Amino acid sequence: MAEEKTRSKFQKYLDENLWPMIIVAFLTATVAFNVAVATIAVKHPPELMTEHYYEKGANLREVVNEKQATVRTGWKVTADMVTEDNSLVMLTVIDAAGLPCDSVIGTCSLYRPSNKHLDQEAKQILAMGAGRYAVKTEDPLLRGAWECVADLNKGEKHYKDRISFFVN
Repeated sequence: MAEEKTRSKFQKYLDENLWPMIIVAFLTATVAFNVAVATIAVKHPPELMTEHYYEKGANLREVVNEKQATVRTGWKVTADMVTEDNSLVMLTVIDAAGLPCDSVIGTCSLYRPSNKHLDQEAKQILAMGAGRYAVKTEDPLLRGAWECVADLNKGEKHYKDRISFFVN
């Protein structure tokens, strides 16, 4: 009984209502988190959809044929940033036999999946020798994930695919 007298009214209130207060606090925090996430999502859309997506997707047969032609080349194409000022992308083309593929002509467009305003139009690739090709960018590429859409040709072989790379 002496112990009860020494406890304050606040401590008694906590003893009686602690679990309901924890439950209410948890639900309030959950609602606040969901509102914050929804607000951020509305203010910053992902912009991953291209303009005129229906027209681009309507030619499914052409897309499939293009993909099959790309696979038939047997080429392995990689993209890397090679300069410190992030203004030169290097494409490396290896043929099906594992040898550097020279005499390739084509273009490369650069896309930033998270921000279409940073995309750069197709540029002609420049042969550097030993299966390497350079693409000079209009502006330095920002740090993050990028995609290079390579449209390459050598004789009858045609390669068109997206190559992902990361800029540090």
